[in-house]
Amino acid sequence: MSTGRAVCPECGATLPDSGDCWTRVHQLLEIETRVLPGLDSEHGMRAHFFAIASYQLQHPFRVGADTLPVLRDSVRRALGPSAPPIAHIRHEMGRHMTSGAKAGRMAAPGDRSHVDPAWPREWTVTAEDVLAGSEQDYPQAVRSWAASTVDDLDRALG
Repeated sequence: MSTGRAVCPECGATLPDSGDCWTRVHQLLEIETRVLPGLDSEHGMRAHFFAIASYQLQHPFRVGADTLPVLRDSVRRALGPSAPPIAHIRHEMGRHMTSGAKAGRMAAPGDRSHVDPAWPREWTVTAEDVLAGSEQDYPQAVRSWAASTVDDLDRALG
């Protein structure tokens, strides 16, 4: 389906009017303030984690090379039937992000020199899809987005 509009070189979604896919993160956060019971609740923190982690995995220039596999594994664990509390997963990610000088470095937009060449540039579900859905379905939508992102990565990278 060609809309004639530019697409994000990272996730393949049609770019918003701002021309910057990062705008969608702000839109996701706005929805969270309206529909989540609070980011201090397990439910709210887990939904927020799924949204931000999925976005980051789909925009790998924003994440250090050594962090990408850790983030992917964290999402997989958070989706699992015996997932640890999300605060534990977030703490582990935070510790990883601050453990090395390179961990938190962000490349220039579109610079994927640190990313496996097989890393997808098109995804089954993107932030654009989540934002097109009902706000009341947001917690399940971001969970589905996270699962789809991990599945897409598994297909592309093994």
